[in-house]
Amino acid sequence: MTGWLTGFHWRRALTIAGGVALAAWFAYWSWQTIRFYFESFPYHLDMFGFDSRIYLHGARTWLAGGDPWTASASQHSWTPGASDVPYYFTGPPPTVLAFVPFAWLPDGPFTAGWQALTIGSALYILRRLHLPVWWLMFPPLAQAVFVGNPHVVCLALILSGASVLAALAPAMKAYAVLPMIGERQWRALEILAVAGALSLVVCWPLWAQYAADYQHIQAWISDATWGGFSASRDLRLFVVVAAALGALAVIDFRAAGWLAVPALWPAAEYFYASFALPLRSPWLAAALAVPATQATALVPWTVVAYALTRIALALGRLLAPAAGTGAVPEDLEDAGMP
Repeated sequence: MTGWLTGFHWRRALTIAGGVALAAWFAYWSWQTIRFYFESFPYHLDMFGFDSRIYLHGARTWLAGGDPWTASASQHSWTPGASDVPYYFTGPPPTVLAFVPFAWLPDGPFTAGWQALTIGSALYILRRLHLPVWWLMFPPLAQAVFVGNPHVVCLALILSGASVLAALAPAMKAYAVLPMIGERQWRALEILAVAGALSLVVCWPLWAQYAADYQHIQAWISDATWGGFSASRDLRLFVVVAAALGALAVIDFRAAGWLAVPALWPAAEYFYASFALPLRSPWLAAALAVPATQATALVPWTVVAYALTRIALALGRLLAPAAGTGAVPEDLEDAGMP
């Protein structure tokens, strides 16, 4: 009995130590991610909630009869004395429509309200996934919250468990369709298809303008993200990652759906990696916390490593002798989780 208790205490101590280490790792890399906004205080604090204003301006421009894909929000240049840098709206037509109800609000009140919604959504995500609140410091999530990107609300909608709410997620971010397929949210996808077809009929001029601007929009996104963090910037890497995710889908269709966004979506941004949160894997999150450059291809190679690890564990369980002979643990992904 004493030996069992001692072993139990050691396991508990190691779990706590691992949690503390991971929290410190998140805190360090979160600060490295957002510290630039504070280096010339208060000059660059306009980045707080900045992304949300881009979406607001797109809806506002369309309501005024203009082309929403010419709308932008400007941030201060990182070079003292240089002109402000415009960031253009790039969402598809459903995203324009999603922000129309807020278009009457001035920038300041809208940003404050949207940031409150974003922070609330982040806390809801952690609660829904049974993750400790300090996971709010997971750097991709922390960055998305700081800039007020709709990505956070999108993730919360997917995880809501309500088909009507989940169907709104692609209006925030089109790539939400991939994890929704992974989660087999067929009812939500049906609602989305009907709503999308309706918008195509009712708002045809908006869709036609989007089609006309599409090449310019994609070129601007690629330039603004330096090609993005996913494998889409390298065809050979894309094939490798797609193959790894395809193999992962055989044993875990859900995981493949979530990871397809940060790993394969064109011009993926750093905060897309927060789509790994539903997998609740400490080591995967620790690797994705590092804001490496796009050239290192850290995100796609990390996803490949995760996929190969999961596949190896599945094969190990399949080939392991009968129970009681030291088979591989079933759920490595939740190791260290409460």
